[in-house]
Amino acid sequence: MLKLAGSRKSGNQSETKWKILFFVLIGFWAFVLFSTIFGRLSGVYGLVDTSVDLSYITIPLLAIVLLYTAVTFFVFITHLLTINRTKRQQLKLCSPTTQTSLPDGTKKEQLKNTLCSIIIPSRNEESVIRHSVIECLKQTHKEIEVIVVCHNCTDKTFEEANIGDSRVRVFDLRTKEVGKGVALNYGVDKAKGQYLLILDGDGSLSPDFIEMALPLFRENYAAVQGRYFPSNRNYNFLTKLLSIEGDLWSTPFMTTRSLLGKKCPLGGTGYIVKKDILEKVGLFSNHLVDDFELTFRLLRNNYKIAFAPLCIDYDEKPPTLDIMLRQRARWAKGFLDLLKSRITEPSDLLGHISWLWPIATIASLVMLMIPAYATLHFLLYDFYPYSYSYLPLDLWTVLTISIFALQGIVLISEHGIKGMKYFPYLPIYNVFCQYSFVTYIKAFFVRSWGNTKTEHGFTTDSKKQAAEMAFDDRLTIKRD
Repeated sequence: MLKLAGSRKSGNQSETKWKILFFVLIGFWAFVLFSTIFGRLSGVYGLVDTSVDLSYITIPLLAIVLLYTAVTFFVFITHLLTINRTKRQQLKLCSPTTQTSLPDGTKKEQLKNTLCSIIIPSRNEESVIRHSVIECLKQTHKEIEVIVVCHNCTDKTFEEANIGDSRVRVFDLRTKEVGKGVALNYGVDKAKGQYLLILDGDGSLSPDFIEMALPLFRENYAAVQGRYFPSNRNYNFLTKLLSIEGDLWSTPFMTTRSLLGKKCPLGGTGYIVKKDILEKVGLFSNHLVDDFELTFRLLRNNYKIAFAPLCIDYDEKPPTLDIMLRQRARWAKGFLDLLKSRITEPSDLLGHISWLWPIATIASLVMLMIPAYATLHFLLYDFYPYSYSYLPLDLWTVLTISIFALQGIVLISEHGIKGMKYFPYLPIYNVFCQYSFVTYIKAFFVRSWGNTKTEHGFTTDSKKQAAEMAFDDRLTIKRD
């Protein structure tokens, strides 16, 4: 069996039943695929009870899945065609020869004297917080303050964050209410800067993150989102798979959304937002996906969000299935809760389509269970209990090969020729993605932030690799 666990045990409750469900669903998927291929090769398809026809259920579900697949193709292709242009635009705006004014009339040469407050909401982050604070102080933009909000901590986060630097202010916040939004709003209240950089307790930034992001604030821009790069890609097999997931979704989706009207989604960490605009739209909500909730509030108020691919935020990927399932179930619960409110900007087409993702996941789960049960029934009773609509094997094969090819090209666009070393992981990664079924089932049992805290401190040194990658990006763009 694949080794998916890290070197430390999770401090929270076990996720054993959910891990079992994860492997059971992978088994169902493999069972259906094997049975379909075997039937095709042998020519034995079995009898079907046509008196029960589930096509009225499966045809709409198939349509949803195919639409989701089409969006996936669109995002990948758009990213590949535009990512270098996005990088060139950022370099141009940050060039000393480009005289750009901000909405308040601030000239770019004045930006170096603009205070940026880095807010780090933290709960029990003693293993990583000191490193994160020290890294923040390495910014080439010197007018900064670091605000660490230790929210209901029961460990030594407060002590570890106090590094004896006058630019760092640490607060021990105690409240009955839990949630990241509570700590963020407290940090906003204490912040003195015109710009607020939001960073998780496990995060650290490329040294010129702020310097390369501030010039992107043009007329009607509320925020700038940086690019993610895992700090523990090579920690274990699971972090490698989740890092590939980030390569294939985070950057391409942000690139595409930014291209379509500067509507890049905020990712929860590694972004800068203007304080006055944040206050105008109502600060942070204490939502399970506060980043997406704030994104749509900003867009509905006609503000724009830019993507800064050359500003890198190094974050950790969960190293165990327990931690990952808790984290992703919280996200899934947050997305499902957002479905209850119509907060997407009317003209944000891809924003509307993004709601398809949780719906498509649930649709795919149903489309898995219908043939799985039918196939099992055939093995036991020698006939299928109902008929249903499904994707022909030939078409499924073509789509699968096409997605694999696009994924490979995206990995090369992200990592250069070195991205080819991740190709062998793609078949496993695409099977591994079945975990989303589990997280959306588990989401219905998530009630709040309680017991969903993501543990950190499982790192390897990928920062040098990320810095080299960003530097290579800039050299390539300048040569172009």
